[in-house]
Amino acid sequence: MREPLGQPIDRLQVVDIEEDPPAQEAAERPRRRRGRPPGAKAKIASAGARISASETSFLRAVLQGIDEKLAANRYLLHLGSMDRRAAGAYREQLEQRIELALQNLPDREQGTRILAQLLARAAPTPELPTLEEFAAGFAEDMFSEKELIELYREQLGDRVQGAGPTAAEILRGKLEALHWVQAHVAQHPQGTDPTQLWLDAAICAKLRVHGVLSLGDAIGWINLQGRRWYAQLPGVGRTRAQRVLLWLSDHQEAIGVRIHHRIAQEMIYAEFTPAASLLPATLGSPATPEIFGLVPLESLAWPLEMLGDDGLFRSHRPNTLKAHTDREAVEAWFATLSEKSAATQDSYRRAIERLVLWALVERRTTLSSLATEDFLAFKEFLRAPPAHWCQKAPVTKGSEDWRPLRGPLAELSIRQTMSAIATMYRDWHASGYLDANAVASVRGSRRRDMQMDVMRSFSNQALQAIRTTLQEMPDGPVKRRLRAALLLLQTAGLRRAEAVNMTWGHIERVRLDNMDSDIWALRFAGKGNRERMVPLKPETLQALEAHYQDRLALIDSGALASYADMPKKDCPLLGVLDERLALGNDGTIGDLASNARREANATGALSAARLHGVLKNFFRQVQQQPGAGDTDFLKASAHWLRHTFAHQSLRSSGKDLAVVQQLLGHADISTTGIYVKADMSSRVAAVLGVEAAV
Repeated sequence: MREPLGQPIDRLQVVDIEEDPPAQEAAERPRRRRGRPPGAKAKIASAGARISASETSFLRAVLQGIDEKLAANRYLLHLGSMDRRAAGAYREQLEQRIELALQNLPDREQGTRILAQLLARAAPTPELPTLEEFAAGFAEDMFSEKELIELYREQLGDRVQGAGPTAAEILRGKLEALHWVQAHVAQHPQGTDPTQLWLDAAICAKLRVHGVLSLGDAIGWINLQGRRWYAQLPGVGRTRAQRVLLWLSDHQEAIGVRIHHRIAQEMIYAEFTPAASLLPATLGSPATPEIFGLVPLESLAWPLEMLGDDGLFRSHRPNTLKAHTDREAVEAWFATLSEKSAATQDSYRRAIERLVLWALVERRTTLSSLATEDFLAFKEFLRAPPAHWCQKAPVTKGSEDWRPLRGPLAELSIRQTMSAIATMYRDWHASGYLDANAVASVRGSRRRDMQMDVMRSFSNQALQAIRTTLQEMPDGPVKRRLRAALLLLQTAGLRRAEAVNMTWGHIERVRLDNMDSDIWALRFAGKGNRERMVPLKPETLQALEAHYQDRLALIDSGALASYADMPKKDCPLLGVLDERLALGNDGTIGDLASNARREANATGALSAARLHGVLKNFFRQVQQQPGAGDTDFLKASAHWLRHTFAHQSLRSSGKDLAVVQQLLGHADISTTGIYVKADMSSRVAAVLGVEAAV
């Protein structure tokens, strides 16, 4: 027999869903192929006499048509996974406990009324004849259709009206009663409640080892441990941890301690998406509306008093930007950048975003009121920003942990930031939006002869260490792509962004003395949209071709099947080796960079960020080589290879600055001259040629 209706049951007690049958009956019963053996006991974790808000939520979902197993595995996560049979048994037991609780309420009249609503059943629908069946009882021409309908209503209307409430009305009453039970009878977990009062006993025992005794302690401990908190609990895997965390998240308001938003988001995975309609509104909700604070510019709520209507330097005359406020002026100026490269637009937007947040949040003044001294103060601010302006982990801009800076800016970054700001204020002034340009008199940092640290390059000894490390790598597509990338950067002097944008269509044969030669070159528009033509060494072209043949083989194997029909001229010189790395997605719940929405890679080209990662991983291997010498490979990057090319091409061209300028794509030949100034060979020869006096 089952437990008597509503009888208190100890926490985590094993409830017998069916008794052991007599031995003789069990022996005679035919053998079942699947499922629980006859007479087996189903273990259901019960909350005892108490009725929790989780349980009423579970019952509400079932009443609304949600499958019992699905509802249990959403709202009763803290009790462990249930199959359909266990969930059905739990529902029956829960209904009995609610019935007993209502019968024992101090206000018996209220309890009786609520119980009647919960137990109400829709009356059986009376079987009524159809209109055609009703008409068959009369002569065919006895009544018109209208008269027949009136007669039908007259004779059968009482049976319809006496049918009682409809199923929809009964359900509405049950849900209202259940809502009352949740508000007046159900218990909500509190932060001081012992964990064993709510959670699975096995998990409670593992938490107790870490000194976690209450629900409040549990959330605090999880926040300290981070996203992989469950790794500290032997035997508790991701799925089990997800269930506990989702239950805690449902009740964090009642517990009084909030789960860190990133941990909560990262732990809600696709396993629960079938029950998405049951998820609380706090999880997976739309983006936060505009707020004031250190948030991305597109999410910033500009205070009305800081819109700049009465800015100190506002002209209040018609302006060509058609802007009436600083916010409108910023947006209008961004629109003028549409013809610039994506990288330039991002750089300008980032600079203006930092200025806006500093002016409004830190300085508490409008953009059109910033004076020269304010811009000087802003530069100092960028050199030593406060901690609350800096973020540690790479997160998306929608994260609460996003901050405008990663740390103090280098002088070059400050110059670039101030250059973007100066451009905007110059345009504001020229458009008539401002009467004066306060940035015009702000000077950049003192220009030093060594603007670029061109000695961040590889010596011959370092190049030998690179060569040795590459040779020791196992042969395959990864090694061949790495060799192609190294040679393209080091023997053609390309910038990283230029290298990843190169396709086979950029390669053309070189004419020498008006005759086609065996030399091939890259023709492309580089930085500043300046056309460049850079000859390719035969071994570089050979390495690129080997990488391309790998691409074809990977297409045949299915790893790059998406790019099977792409003409060679459109194929990137440096590409991915697995199309899974190039497929787009709509993003996942969470605010890490890996959660962000990603556009599909139409050509399979290696991204600049990915190329950077590939090279950094390789340079870490080179650092372990005995022949690495004094070179700090941990700081090396793609630009070191470009600097190396500059030094080598100057030496091989007899220091012909004009030739090297064209190869590197420098706008100013003085920039190319920096490499000559950095070359110590002439100075060493001059000093060694000096005759010693003693």
